[in-house]
Formats: sequence, C-alpha cells, structure tokens
Amino acid sequence: MRSYIAIAAVCVMFSSVIPARCEEQAEDQNRDYTEFNYGQVAEGSEDWVQAIRVTQPELRSDVSGIVTVTFNAESMTEATAFCWQQSAASNADNRWGRDVNLTPDGIVLDKRGNGWFKFNAEEFPNGPMTVRIYARNEAGRKDIFELQLFNTGGVVWEQGIPDNAPPAASSMQLVFEDDFDRTLSISNDGRDTTYASHKPGGGDFSGWQFSDVLGEGKPFSRKGTWLRIAARKDEESPKGRSGIIASVDMDFDGIWAKAPCYFECRFTAQSAIGTWPAFWTLALGDGSDELDIVEAYGGKGKGNPNHPGYSIVSHFWNQKNPDGSKKKGYSTRADIMNLGGKSYWSTTFHTYGVYVGLEETVYYFDDIEVLRHPSGEISKTSPHFFLINLAIGGISGWPIDLERYENGSDMWIDYVRVFAEEPVDPDYTPALGPKPQLASAGVGLNFQVKDDRTTRLKAGVTAGHDAVSQRNWNNLIGHAGEVASLNDSNGESVPEMKAVWKVPGGNDQAWRSRKAREWGFQHGNLALQSGFIQLGGTLDISGIPYQNYDLYVYVGAGDNAGGGSVTLTSPQPGEVGPVKTYYYNHGWLEGKFHISDATDAARLKDGNVVVFKGNSANSVQLDWSGDLNGGWTGVTGVQVVERP
Repeated sequence: MRSYIAIAAVCVMFSSVIPARCEEQAEDQNRDYTEFNYGQVAEGSEDWVQAIRVTQPELRSDVSGIVTVTFNAESMTEATAFCWQQSAASNADNRWGRDVNLTPDGIVLDKRGNGWFKFNAEEFPNGPMTVRIYARNEAGRKDIFELQLFNTGGVVWEQGIPDNAPPAASSMQLVFEDDFDRTLSISNDGRDTTYASHKPGGGDFSGWQFSDVLGEGKPFSRKGTWLRIAARKDEESPKGRSGIIASVDMDFDGIWAKAPCYFECRFTAQSAIGTWPAFWTLALGDGSDELDIVEAYGGKGKGNPNHPGYSIVSHFWNQKNPDGSKKKGYSTRADIMNLGGKSYWSTTFHTYGVYVGLEETVYYFDDIEVLRHPSGEISKTSPHFFLINLAIGGISGWPIDLERYENGSDMWIDYVRVFAEEPVDPDYTPALGPKPQLASAGVGLNFQVKDDRTTRLKAGVTAGHDAVSQRNWNNLIGHAGEVASLNDSNGESVPEMKAVWKVPGGNDQAWRSRKAREWGFQHGNLALQSGFIQLGGTLDISGIPYQNYDLYVYVGAGDNAGGGSVTLTSPQPGEVGPVKTYYYNHGWLEGKFHISDATDAARLKDGNVVVFKGNSANSVQLDWSGDLNGGWTGVTGVQVVERP
C-alpha cells in the first residue's frame, strides 16, 4: 500500500528501514499492491457512467425533518434512492440495521433527466448519513450518487464506544481509546498532541496532499461525537487537500501496542472516484510489518476500481525467507455484501479490527473474521502504531474525479481503540533514523527542558554530529542539577563519571533552560537541539574514563540567530587541548551540524558545534556565553568522544 513507498514517479526513502522501490522492484508491484491501477478493467464497468447531479440539499449539509432531494440525471429515465436505517424496535436482535428504499414506487425522470423525492430524516440515525441515488436507462447505462448529509435530528443508534471489548480482545486491557467527543488533539508533527497530521518518517501518499492542521475544519473537525476528515479542492488548496492521523509523532513517541494486541476503528466514508479511506498499522524493526486492516477503493465505471468490498493486506517490507527469497504478504477481499448486515463500506458505519498475536494475525469486519495468517516476525517482537486516513488518489494510480461532488468528500470516524495484554514501555522508540557512526565510545549529555518530552533523548535514538553520532544519551533536566553514574554510548554505566551544571544567578534563573527553535533538524538531532541553556552556564564533568578524547559542544538558539563562545578549562591544565575558547555564529544551517573553529571573537564563523580536541584530563569545566551578537544562544548538549 502506502508503507514508505511510492512506485513509478515517486520513491520515498525512510532512513535505512524501508529502502526506495524504483526500477529494480517495479516488476513486483502487482504482488505488493494487488488493488492498485494497472489498467485492469472490471467486468461490466463500462455500463457505469456519471450522470447524476444533486441540486438540493447542499452537499454535505445539515438536515432534519422532511428533506427534499432534487437531482438531474441526464440521459437516464428512472431512479431509486436508499438509506441505511437503524433496526426496528420490534427487531432488537438485529444489530446491523437495514437498507430502506426511500422511493418504493420508483422515480420516473422527465425528458431532461430531472427527478425528486422526499424522506423524513427523523426516522434515520442521527449523525452522518449517506443517501444513495441510483439511476438507469433502457440502454443499460446506470449511475450511483452517494449524497453525504449530517442528520441533526434522528435516532441515536450505535454511536460511540461500546461498553464491552470486542470478542477478540476480551482478555486484554484497554491501552487507548478515542471517542472524538472532546476538543481534537492533532498537530502537524504530533508533538504534544495525540495525533500527527502526517505520516511519521515522511512519505505521504495521497494525490490530494495530506494537509497541515489549517483550522476551521481544514481538514479536521469534530461534529457531535465524530471526527470528520474533509477532503477538498478549492481556492485555498487548488491541488486538493485531505487528512491522515497517526498515533505517534515525528519522533515516534505516542500510542503503541505490542502482541498480543488488538486495534479497531469504526468509520464510514464516501465511495466516489478517487476516494481511498484506510485504517492500518505499522511495526518497525529490521524491515517493517504493515497491516492494512481496511483499504477501501471508491468509484465505479470504466477505469475505476469497481471494488466489490474492501481490501485487506499484510506487507512484510524488506524481509526475506530463510532461502533468501522475498517474503510475501497475505491479502484478501472482504465479501462484505454477504457478511453481517450485508452493507457496503460507504453505506453505513462499520467496525474494522485486527488481532496481532504471537502466532497468528486475524482480521475482523464487524467482529466477523475475514482473514487469518501466521504473524510476521517483526509483529511478534515490535510494537505497532496506527494510522487513519482519507487519501484521494495518489500512488494507487486510480484517477480522481470529484467534480460532481463539488470537489469534496468526507470520512467520518466514530471511534478508535487499542487493546493489549501488556502496555508498551513509555520509553520505547524504534531503532530508526541514522545509524550511530561513533567508531569508539562516548558519553553524550543532552540538556532537557523540565516537563517537555520533545527535548528528551530516548536511549534508542541516534543523535550527534555525523562523524560521532551515538545512542544512549544522558538527559540533564532543567537549568541546574547533578547526575552521577552516567551511561556511555553502548548503554553501559560509567559509575565514576558525574555531571554538575548550573547557571549564573541561582534558582531564579530557571527560565534559562528553554525550548529552542527547530532550525531544520529531524529525528534525534531535533530532540538534541530542541532544549538549551541560553546566555550562559557552567558544566563540570568529572570521572572521565578515557585517556584521550575530544569534546563536542552543541549550541542552539531560540527564534533568532546569534553568536556566542565556549571555554574549556581543567584542574589539570596541561591535560586539555591547546585551544581554550571557541566562538560561533549560530544561524540557519539547513538542519545540519557545522563545526566552527573560530578563535577570535571579532571573526565569528557560522556553526552550531565547537570541538575541543586532544584532551586527557579526568575532570573538565565548560563555560559558555550566548550573547555576543544578535539573539540569545546557548548549549544544547555535550559529547565526550574517546579518540581511537
């Protein structure tokens, strides 16, 4: 599907985990993406045309009471209309509901193809509803128009999170749920919110691009107890926009679940040319497992999907069998018109789930099993996070034509919830991003802002200058403190090593520990550069175990560029390098580390790192000043790097 791959014109690289798939793997795309567009023609698709245009009510508008629908279906002669209705009170055992013909006597269209009908919205479920208008003619041509509306009246039915866990998760504990009945928590990068509005790691795959959070329902809004993802092409987004939410942020912090676990989501969306709603999960390791719980492909007619149900796919990206052959996934088409209430994915709300076990993975449609297969190796050992999206066209290759829907379509999400036998360690981070390049050993110290997790470096995250990047950084929290028994780059304790830091002026200077601007950094380097002690400070490091080492000092800034200095001294003055003070001018360096070797305050060099080379002292002291010119700067972190 859309893992980290865009076939043909677009190839997405996600670090070393999911390599780009270009010419050498294009021949495999039919096996990996069985539902994508390769020019296949569905039998009978040529009979479907786009003839219906609704003139009343306004598309995607609020309705209640008696609703009059007027439409035109040029070249058609007759029509009917249907809408899904809650179960009758006399048939309480039927939890599915039923399809109601709104026009039991049919509609005879006039010579111009005009028709109309009425229905009472109070007799149908409250909230998002889809009225399906079918038209046909004597030549065998036919059309369907899915009229999305929001019923402000009606019957409250099957809304919100059920009281009980799904049968497949009955023995598990609830680790996350969202009923979307409160203020939405979505941001562009997902930091400090529940969801990110882009796919972590990059590689958004929708033809109408997944949008930043623009506000005013663009593309996300809450209405009643539903999340709406609104796909639109308008003056503000002439190339179209749509939305995705991911349960982890761009640092991969967030909601994870490990096997045995269960994910489920209840939603509905419109089937129209180009719509591609989905609910899926990813587990990241040496390769990745992608579980496409539901991929729904909208649109009828020649050159369109004409899908009879929806697609389920398990991908095992960049994984091989013991004989070296490519590990193939599993897939099926869910025959939903013969399951449960026998209704299409766009007709009404349905619940889609997956059980990820240590032995088997099982997919469910409205709690009915639809696919079972052996679990992937990564799924057995690595947690999953989830994503929900309304893609419009994109890497699937299917066309987009929403003109008759005024270039708009909505996905309505009722709830999402996650179960697991055991919670995931809150410090879990997949081993992604650049691999550590430190050839020897080192100890990294990261200045973290108190109560700000975005400035914290987790043990498995790589950060630092390209030449010496490492994992297992130590976090020094706040403007002053002391940490003993530090960890080295291998995660081993160095019990004799100690860090003590402070700022001038004492405790009333806590504001000096603050959040920095991003300055273009990503992944671990973003966390390293996100927190700094500005203006001035002192760091004493004792018990350094290396006989010969370099000292890397990383500097950052708030919103404004500026200059500063860093000075290295030691109680053993003959055991530090010849240069005692370096100067720098911090500014925009495209999210990369640049070393400044300036030793003259009058001749500052652009840089965000200074390096004191050739030290052997057991104890050193660093002092810095961040107000030489421009904005206030300061130190974000320090790295003691053993020289080979």
